[in-house]
Amino acid sequence: MKKQTERAAPASGRVSPLMMGLGGLGLVVCLGLGYGYLHGSAAPEAALAPPPAATRIGDDKLQLAPEQVHELNVGPVESRSFEVRREAIGIIDFNQDNAVQVFSPYQGRIGQLLVRAGDDVAKGQVLFTVQIPDLAAAASTLISAAGTLKTANETLQRAKSLYETQSIPLKELQQNSSDQQAADAAYRAAHKTLALFGLTEAEIGEVEKTRQVDTEMPVRSPFAGRVTARSGAPGQLVQPGANTATVTVANIQQLWMVANVPESEVAAYRLGQAVSVKVQAYPDQAFSGKVNYIADAADPNTHRVVVRAEVADRQHQLKPQMLATFTIQVGAPQKSPAVPANALARESDGSTSAWVTEDELRFVRRRVQTGLTQDGMVQITQGLTAGEKVARDKALFLSNLYLITSN
Repeated sequence: MKKQTERAAPASGRVSPLMMGLGGLGLVVCLGLGYGYLHGSAAPEAALAPPPAATRIGDDKLQLAPEQVHELNVGPVESRSFEVRREAIGIIDFNQDNAVQVFSPYQGRIGQLLVRAGDDVAKGQVLFTVQIPDLAAAASTLISAAGTLKTANETLQRAKSLYETQSIPLKELQQNSSDQQAADAAYRAAHKTLALFGLTEAEIGEVEKTRQVDTEMPVRSPFAGRVTARSGAPGQLVQPGANTATVTVANIQQLWMVANVPESEVAAYRLGQAVSVKVQAYPDQAFSGKVNYIADAADPNTHRVVVRAEVADRQHQLKPQMLATFTIQVGAPQKSPAVPANALARESDGSTSAWVTEDELRFVRRRVQTGLTQDGMVQITQGLTAGEKVARDKALFLSNLYLITSN
């Protein structure tokens, strides 16, 4: 029995006076009850006496011994700002306004794949090339139309000179003019066709000048970002409207945090509200953002509304589909008295109380009303004022001591 008692004692070899008060009382009560059971009578009145270190000195008043007080962490009621905020669970997602699946704009076979998943790309950078047999036919048509137009222009000029000297009739001049207009229309159509393949004016001019064309056309990134997916291989047939994009590019410096909030809380949300986002991978780090979308309809099954925030992630730490907790400030901060959670005790009647002291020996129990809880501090809306001294720890023990003590 002695060894068991030694093991039960704290490592420091010292038992808290406050705990001794409660523990001693329990032992005395148990012995008294056992005595009454064996002898057929109630426990002696002396056996129910409270520990001498704690004394009730009036209604809701308790006096402690100095060695007990130092364990209560007596200190002033603080004045703190409490943010009016809401919390919800959601997921990280790509910013769909800055994410695009890049398809080939024309039918052909992949010539080269120049990027891999995870590569950062600049706006206009070539992602892959496509070999397009139809491009050669379009270029040939342009070269032929350009030659025809040049001949038609020269013929028309000669016809105008001859008509001025009455060497040819008007009908022939009109025919030459009609031929020149037809050649010009054919040239413009051929020029437009090559432009539809993605060639610039300079590239089209080079085709006309050199009478050569490269049938392997580049497909470029529409904006700067990161390659998040790549599909296909050189030689694979691609065409507009394919089911799978060859390359997917997204701007991962700006992501979305998407959450479903109860419809009863929707009135508290506004576009532009500040958002603090946390994920399990970085529990001590908060990512900032702003609400940029509130759904126009609630889900009929869950009665929740989608709220979306745009979150900055310059270091690329967040990953799409990560679970995230977001906190949104929905009102101006409220400055109120505040105490630690251990400074409050839940009474048997459902009320909440704190123990107030002036001389750090006599404590008075006071009912309080609480509000928000943030960072381990509880907002006091009624019952305490900033600066008053309270027991900041073990308030529940004080309430229990009060119950078992007498005047």
